[in-house]
Formats: sequence, structure tokens, C-alpha cells
Amino acid sequence: MKRLIALVVLLLVLPASAQAWWNEEWTVRKKITLDTQAAAVPVEVDVVPVLVRLSTGNFDFLSAKEDGSDIRFVAEDDTTPLKFHIERYDGINELAFLWVQVPKLAGNKAAQSIWLYYGNAQAAAADSKASNDYGYDTSQLLVYHLNETQGVPQDATANGTHASTAKLAYVSGSLIAGGAKLAGDGGMVADSPALQAAREFTFSAWIKPGKADGELLALGGLTLNLSGGVPVLAVNGVKTRAAASIPLNAWHHIAVTGVFTGEQGGGGTQGFTLYVDGKSVVTTTGTLTPAASLRIGGGLVGEMDEVQVSTVARPAAWLAAQVESQGQAGRLVKYGEDETTDSSEGTSYFTTTMQNVTVDGWVVIIILAFMFVIAVWVMVTKALLLGRMEKANATFAEEFGKMSRGLAELDDSVTAHAGKMDHLAKMMDEFKHSSLYRIYHVGVTELKHRFPSSASAVGAPDSLPVISPQSINAVRASLDAQLVREGHRLNQAMVLLTIAISGGPFLGLLGTVVGVMITFAAIAATGDVNVNAIAPGIAAALVATVAGLAVAIPALFGYNYLTSKIKTISADMHIFVDEFITKMAENYGG
Repeated sequence: MKRLIALVVLLLVLPASAQAWWNEEWTVRKKITLDTQAAAVPVEVDVVPVLVRLSTGNFDFLSAKEDGSDIRFVAEDDTTPLKFHIERYDGINELAFLWVQVPKLAGNKAAQSIWLYYGNAQAAAADSKASNDYGYDTSQLLVYHLNETQGVPQDATANGTHASTAKLAYVSGSLIAGGAKLAGDGGMVADSPALQAAREFTFSAWIKPGKADGELLALGGLTLNLSGGVPVLAVNGVKTRAAASIPLNAWHHIAVTGVFTGEQGGGGTQGFTLYVDGKSVVTTTGTLTPAASLRIGGGLVGEMDEVQVSTVARPAAWLAAQVESQGQAGRLVKYGEDETTDSSEGTSYFTTTMQNVTVDGWVVIIILAFMFVIAVWVMVTKALLLGRMEKANATFAEEFGKMSRGLAELDDSVTAHAGKMDHLAKMMDEFKHSSLYRIYHVGVTELKHRFPSSASAVGAPDSLPVISPQSINAVRASLDAQLVREGHRLNQAMVLLTIAISGGPFLGLLGTVVGVMITFAAIAATGDVNVNAIAPGIAAALVATVAGLAVAIPALFGYNYLTSKIKTISADMHIFVDEFITKMAENYGG
């Protein structure tokens, strides 16, 4: 029984701990999955610097501080803070590059993760640079991010192994934030006694060669060159060529590891391995006297980024993790959805999508919102107007039909005759919404002007006034003119609905196209091409199309409904005009 109770308690506690929140002062968090199975990292590796690329598609920059100083990284247990530092944080262009030290990266595991926290306006910067602890292990001799704008490359580790000399030009948009453009005239040189005393070493860098020949690395008697695009590793002049060449004008990761097996500082047999894009392509041995000076990219014509040198021989799995973390097609890092303190299960899909809408998308959505309000206003006011008009027309038609002789309901005198006609025409308040009444009123007014001015002119007491055919045609013209004016009144503002119907989807499509362009531009800038980075931006871009359809569809239904009403009223008006003219000709024609 005790075991059963303990098991029940454990089951109740585990879900709660899995949803724990590291610190309630941070309002947003995101799970970052490190998929070593997809990244082909077969075994466990220790202390791995993982690159986290943030862009519009995977991070809500509006919820974070302008400089990203509220960002924190926490281990999978959601308790242990991780060391990290920011290489670049651009809140305006919504791009960021951060390096996180993962103490242990499990091999061939798809579900390992860390947490990214942000959304605390009161948080102070926690970048590891502030404490001179950059998130690298003690074996990391130097790291050149090459994100400077001038001067020699600066070491991003606590060792301060800055380059002693450098011939290069910095470029702001490289593989990872900034990079260096080399012209094959010396590259950069780093000096360190620790390198000469090391029993092992690892050199790695990203290169984008523009020419097929050039020196990439020189460390004493160890050199790495490109010869016709093929990497050639040489130990004291003994060359070993790789089997395949490196394509020009494309980014590739190169790494060289060496294991010194003789007396420290005294030369001896060493084993060297060359890796290209995380795969071993050359293995050789030889004797090498360690040197304190390292020349990097001395003969390279092209670009270089993220130079790292360690005083240990990094394992192949560690290098593979670097490639899959830093490369444009990297498969190691996958970004989850944002979660907030309001719900540890995360925000809704709709909220997440709206958070990723870009400024241009909001502009289009706001324009569409105004169009929607105008369309609704037109539909409501027009429907009320047509409803009142239909009701008033029905009442007027009933009153008009009560005239036993139609327009010829007369007394013995012209004055009495005019008074009879005026009785219906003067019912202004009751028929003010009736289009039939307005047409009738125009007709009666025109007829009164054409009746004889005295009773003697009428003739016999029972006779009706007689008007000429020309006068009848003139009255007909006045009725037709009023009919056209009533038609204009019925169709007034309907063009706004047609604009909403035809323009709404096109405006939405424009917002979507621009949003997709921005999403892909951000992906190109960050090199983050996984689905989790693309999907939020594309979904947010599609919001503009949804908004356009949300405007057009109700407007289309409303337009069709109102058009049918207008056609019915227009038909009634045409019938009434014909009836009026027929009775007028019958009763008053000569």
C-alpha cells in the first residue's frame, strides 16, 4: 500500500515539476530542443558551445528588452542557469546570435532541451562577458567571432588571446553575424605560450573560398592549404590530400585536430585529422615541434568566420555538434513555441501567430480593419434604408390604389380636382421614406402646372382637365429624371462594398508576400532554415490574407443581398412610373 501511495504521489508531482517556472519575474519562455539524433552526434560530448539564432520567425523581439539583456538560458531541469554570451543583438532588424554553454550533450537523442527565458523589463544583463566568463571550457584557447568593425580580431574567451596582427576587412553580414574578408595577403596571426605548451590542439573555422588555392592554417611545421579546391594537410612538408574538393563561394566548416604523444615541447609522433563539414577526410601522422604562433587564413581569398582554437583534440562528435549548430542547414537546434506565465502550456496558436506579424503586416491589417468598418457601416445603413423604403412603398401603393379613378378622382371644378391630387401628395411625413411617393409628388407637381387656371376652362362639370401630348411628354421626362435620381440614391455608397470585395484580398495578398519576403530575408541573414524558424513567420504573413478575406467575404454576401433588394425596389419604381404615365394619358389626354 505504501508503495502504491508513493507511486501516486510521484505521478502527481512529476507533471507539476515538468511545468515549473524558473523565475516568475520572466514572463515568456521558449523550449529549445537539441536533436543530436537528427544532427548525427552519436555519442555524448561535454561542454559544447551551441549557437542560438533568433529572428522574427522564432522570437518575439517586442516582448524582450531592446538590447536583449533580459535573456536567460536554463538547463532542461528548468532550474540551473546556463552560461552564455551575446555575439550580436539587433532589436531593430530582429536578429540575434547567442552562444550557450551546454554542459553535457547526449548522443543520438532527439528530446534533449534547454529553456530560453525573456520578458522581464527590470532584468539586468547576465551576459557571461560581464563576469569575464564567456561560457567556454578551460581548454578553449581562443575564439574569434570576427564581429568587430575595425582593429584586430578579439578573443571571445576569458583568455584574452587577441590576434597580434591581421590583414582583413570586416563584413557585417556573414555566416554568423559578422565575418572577415581575406585577400590572401597574410590573414591573422595569434601568439600564445599556451599553444606551444599544449600536448593536443584543435583548430576550426568556417571558410567561403573565392579562389581554389591558398593557405588556410600554419602552425610551425603543420600547414593546411587549398590546392585546386582540394584540402591538403602537410606535416613538415609531407602532404596528404583529401579525396574531394571544397566548392567555391559556399560556406564549409574545416577542423584540424592533433594529438602529441612524445615529450611535452620536445617533438614526437603525432596523429592529425582533418575534418570537412564534420566528417573526417584526412588522417596522417608525423613529428611536429609545437609553436607559439598560429597564422590563420594567410593565403585564403574569400571569407572566414568563427575561428576556434583549443588545447585539446576535440572528438568527432563534438565537431559534428559544432557544424550542426552553426551551419545554415544545421539540424541540432530546434525552436519551440513561446510559453507565458499565464499558462505554462504555452500561448495559443493564434497568439503566437499574431506576435510574429511584422510591421508591414500590421499596416495592411489596419487598413483592412478600416475597410471592414466602412463596409459594415454601408451594409447596416443601406439595409435599414431599404427596409424603411420597402415598408413606406407598400403603404403608399395601398393609399394610391384607393383612388377609385386613379389620377382622375375629381370633383366638378379644377380647384377641387387639384385639391384631390394634393391630398396624397402632401402626406410628406407619412411617406418620406417612400421612393414611389417622391416620384408621385414630382408627377403631381408637374400636372398642376399644366391644369387650366379657371373652372370655365375645364368644360362640363364631370369632365377632366385636358393637357396636350407635349405636356404629357414633359411630365414623363420629369418622372424619368426622378426615377434616375432615386436609382442613384439606392446605389449610393455601394461602390465601397465593391472596393472591399475586390481590394481586400489583393491588399491581404500584398501583406502576405511582403511578410514572406521578410521571413526569408531573416532566414538568409541568420542561416536558420529549420521548420520551426520558418513556420511562425509564414503563418504570420498569411494573417494578412486572412484579414483580406475576412473583409471581402462579408462584403460580398452583403453586396449580393442589398443588390437584390435594390433591384426589387427599382422594378417597383419602373412599374409605378409606367402606371402613372398610362393613367395620366388616359385621363388627361386630348
